Order: sequence, then C-alpha cells, then structure tokens
Amino acid sequence: MAKKSDEKDVLIVRDEKTGEISVVAGLNADGSPKRTPARLDNAKDFLLFDKHGDMLDNFFKNFFRQCKEPSRFGFYRIAADQVDSLLGVMKDLLQHPYQNKDILAPHKVDTFPYQMQAEEEKKEKKEKKEEQGETQKQENMEQKQEKTQEKPQTRQGYQPIDESSINWQELKEKWGIDREELEKSGDLQKMLNYGKSDLVKVSPKFGEETFELDARLSFRKNEDGSIGLVPHFIRKEQKLDEYKGHKFSEYDKRNLKATGNMGRVIDLVDKETGEIIPSYISIDRKTNEITDVPASKVRIPERIGKTEITKQEQEMLRAGLPVKDKLVERNDGRKFVTTLQVNVEQRGVEFVPGTGKSPRTVQKQDNTELPELEPDMNDAEKQDAKQQKRNTWTNEDGSIRGITKWCGKPLTEQQQADYKAGKTIRLENVTDKQGQHAIMYVKFNPEKGRPYRYDENPDNAQKVAPSNESRTQVAVNSEGKTNEATKNIKEPLQQGQSAPKDDAQKQQQEKPKKNKGMKV
Repeated sequence: MAKKSDEKDVLIVRDEKTGEISVVAGLNADGSPKRTPARLDNAKDFLLFDKHGDMLDNFFKNFFRQCKEPSRFGFYRIAADQVDSLLGVMKDLLQHPYQNKDILAPHKVDTFPYQMQAEEEKKEKKEKKEEQGETQKQENMEQKQEKTQEKPQTRQGYQPIDESSINWQELKEKWGIDREELEKSGDLQKMLNYGKSDLVKVSPKFGEETFELDARLSFRKNEDGSIGLVPHFIRKEQKLDEYKGHKFSEYDKRNLKATGNMGRVIDLVDKETGEIIPSYISIDRKTNEITDVPASKVRIPERIGKTEITKQEQEMLRAGLPVKDKLVERNDGRKFVTTLQVNVEQRGVEFVPGTGKSPRTVQKQDNTELPELEPDMNDAEKQDAKQQKRNTWTNEDGSIRGITKWCGKPLTEQQQADYKAGKTIRLENVTDKQGQHAIMYVKFNPEKGRPYRYDENPDNAQKVAPSNESRTQVAVNSEGKTNEATKNIKEPLQQGQSAPKDDAQKQQQEKPKKNKGMKV
C-alpha cells in the first residue's frame, strides 16, 4: 500500500470563456495557469501536487494574487495514478460542466477561500498604505538618521553569509577543507558572497576510504539556519537534453557548446511553489555543471571601463544575446575587441573566452546579407539571431561600420568612404542571380540595420532604372519579370540586352505561337 506522502494529484483546468480543457503544467509570469493539452502523451509535463502537502495551497495563493482574470478558469483534480483511466472521461464531462455538475462535484476544487484571502490581503495592504501617511515619512527620516550614525559596512538589502554559522571543524573532518587556505586564495570571500571557489582539492570520506578530488565549492543556507557546503565536482560533458523542466532545442545546445551560455532567457518552474522564474542558463566551464540564475539578480552595466554600453546593446544583453566584436577600453587605457554576454557564474556580463583580439586584427564586415538561419530555430530564436547579426553592421556608437567588398567585388577607397557616410554607392559588373554581370546600388538601410541592395538609385525622387543598359536584364534575371521581345529566349539576358542577340535567339523568339482560340 502506498504511503500518503506519495499520493499525487493532477489539476485539470477549463477555460470558461473558450471551453478549452487542459492540464496544469505550472504558473505563467502573469499568474495565469500554464497549460498543456489534456493528452496522455503529455503526461511528463503535468504538474503533480502532493495531496498532503502545501504545494496546491501555494499554487492557488499565487494564482489569485497575480492573475487578472481568475474567474475565467475552473479547476478539477484527479489522482495522478488514475490519469490513464479518468482523463478522457473528465474531458467528456467538462464539455457540459453544468449538466454534469453532480458527477464533477467530488473533483471540483473550491477556490473561493483562496479568492477571499487574496482580496483581504489587497484590502489590508491598501488600508495600511493609507494609514502610514506622515507616520511613514517620520519613520523613514528616523531610519536614515540611524543608518548614518551606524555607518553600515554592507550595502542596503544585501547580507553576505554569516561565517559564524559555519562549522569549520566539521568541514575539515568531512571534506578535508582548510579555512586558512580558502582565505589566502581569495576563495572564501567569493563563497561568503554566494559565489563559487576556484577548483580546490577536497578529501571526502566514504566509509574508511578517503579520496582526493577536484571540485568548486559554495555555501548553502539550511532550513535550521546553519550553513552547509555544496561541492561541485568535475563532470563529463553534459547531456544537453533537459534541465529543470526545460528541454534544450538544437539552437540552445549549439550556443551552450560554443560559448557556455544558452543565449536567451527562459522560464524555469519552481516545482514547490509553481512560480515562473525568468532565468539565464550557462555551463560551468571548469566543472561542466549546468547552472542558472534568475534574470532579476543580474545587473546589466551602462559602462565597462571607459566604454559605454549602448541602450540597444543593453537590451541585447538583457535578452541573453551576445554583443559581438565590441571594442572595449579599460580604465588603464588598454583596448581590445571581444564578445560580451550574460554568464551565470559571473552573475553579470562577461568577456566570452576565446573571443578577445587586438583591434588591429579585427576584419571589417564583408557579408552582403544575413546568413541563412537554422531550420530548427523557432520564431523567437530567429528574431534573436537577426538582431545579433544586425549589430555587427554598426559600431558601438551607432555609426556605420565599413565594408570592403560586396558580392565578392572589392570596393574602392572612395566607395568605402561614401558607404560609411551613409551615401549610395554604384557598383558595375556585379554578378546577378543568373551569373550574369549587372549594375546595382548599395546603401546602409537604417530601418533594417544593415547594407541593402537596390536595383534603382534610392537617392532619386523618381524611379530611375539601375542603368539603361541593365534595366531589362535585372528585371528578367533577378526579378522574374517578362520582356515581350525576349520572353521565348531560354538563356539569361546579358548586360545591355533587351532583344535577341543572335540568329539562334531570334529563331527561339519567333517560334510559332499556339492558337488559343478567339478572345470574346
């Protein structure tokens, strides 16, 4: 017989507006229930509630505190071990909940107490805020005076780990850890501020055996107020399948393997409370451990050394995207080019290892279009990749970054200067899509954030053809249009061609037309 503590429930949710029936998989950031289709093949995504625990209470408390339309959803619970037999029946019954209310009654969750509690809390907060008034102002003044007199050593709202709560003797016996060595190396300071040490030697005991291993160390606050040690041992390469309920896409896996950072913010679900936590994910490069940090705990700087981080770059970093080829000047005047990105271990922005280089070695961009995006990216990932690429066409101050060639054709110094100044440059003998030489125009497009090809001069108020000699060629070869004088010619048109060029093409063009009958 199973223990009560092992008994689990699954929540079925009905959208009273649409009639959609789903299973609860968590809680969204706006407080609405995160739902997954009510099918058995999605069972792995169902959120399980301990019948005798607090998780269900916490879920509904957060739901009524945050959701703007709580009355829109109705909840029903069934035993997790009966999902196979009851899920289909519940779906059928919930198609007509009013007619089947007596049958559904034992399964329906009474959410009224949670609703009343949430309304009472809102009411109390409002009353308390109104009552404070001048009293609160006075208390704030007194607190400021006390803080000025006390001169606290730590910044407001932040408290490092209390070292007096650490049992160093126990750590020495159990792990072979020496406090003085940690302090001497600077690792102790990192650990007391919720970070990790560098790789250190630990000697854990298993029975009578003692083993010497390399690990990074961090502290953890236990429920009883004591401080425990968390060793982070070196692992083999991670299997990038799933982490805290998030399934890694191929795009995620490539980013983690290439830079150690996943490159975007994802929602992780706290299984205890159902809370949705937007987070960054990285791989600890020293231990191969997958790690995460809430996005709310990461600060995006406005400056690094003497270098300003633009608003656009801050938004890219905040979204987890890399800012590539960023010219950074340190306070000591040293300059280098590197890639910036949020990293979990840094709890902030890092210089991605392996991307640093001297400004002299940085090659100017010579690509003409955005690269082909991976087919397995979703829409959000494709948009992120586009934004990332766009940033490479401009400098950190927003000015246009120069290019040296277009479609493999080198640009003259004057053309390069005109392009950087935002002017249109005219290119001759550029290969079109059919492999023929053509004339076209190139100019930086501010709206698209990249250089853009034009068949007509964009600076002219009236539509002017790329050139008289290339007008027909570009229209037929690149735009798929038809020219009456050449429509039966099979070969691509050459530069300047608008009619058959020889006897063979004349015969193709003059072939008999099929009789389509009389037009009415």
